[in-house]
Amino acid sequence: MPQFFFRSTDQDGFSAEDRGFEFPDSEAAIKEAKHALAEMAADGLPQEPVSMISIQVLDSNHVLVCEMRLVMEVIMGSFEPARD
Repeated sequence: MPQFFFRSTDQDGFSAEDRGFEFPDSEAAIKEAKHALAEMAADGLPQEPVSMISIQVLDSNHVLVCEMRLVMEVIMGSFEPARD
């Protein structure tokens, strides 16, 4: 069974990808990475200065298969104060 590695980024920086996980294919590894990213978000949403958490899926040769990111972006709207 193919082996995949996960590398995550959170407020503390990168995690090591030293432990491989076996999945039948890359789709299964990506599905598991989505769940892992959701769990990371449940532990705390991204905060400045990084404002992003992510997880990368790497194949058995440590080549990037995909990266998923959760970005916290505040977009301010313009408003006018109410007129009397």
